[in-house]
Amino acid sequence: MNMILLIILFLVAFALQYLLTFIQMRSFNEHYRNLRKQGRVAIGKSKGAIRAGAIAMFAINSEGIILEGSYLQGVTVFARFHTLKGFEGMDVGKLTAEDCKQLHLAKPLSKAVIEASSNYNILMSGKEIPEEPAPLTKVANLFRRRSAHTLKGGKQ
Repeated sequence: MNMILLIILFLVAFALQYLLTFIQMRSFNEHYRNLRKQGRVAIGKSKGAIRAGAIAMFAINSEGIILEGSYLQGVTVFARFHTLKGFEGMDVGKLTAEDCKQLHLAKPLSKAVIEASSNYNILMSGKEIPEEPAPLTKVANLFRRRSAHTLKGGKQ
């Protein structure tokens, strides 16, 4: 009987997590659409597994000047988007850590802002933004490297 209750609780928790993630993604899409109406959008993210992560988005004009910004910062799916003030009129491709420091931004949000700037510069130079591998891919690659090293006669 206890096992059935545990399974039901697990399924309810899973469904709730899915629902809250869906709501957060709708919020992201809504904010993206609103920024997109003003022009192009530069996006940066800072992942946080246990600590807070952040997403920064900037509506920019054709010259790369920031018109408006939004950010999401938090650990859970309860985090919501807020207006990111202080960058209006600045060139997104020239944002620095000092700019973030002057606005007293938290470290994850500062990383997301700098990544948005970097992503913009990469795309404007005609290159593609490299995707970071997913956590499971990282683990699989670690095992592949270790087995390749072992097969070559290295110590384990």
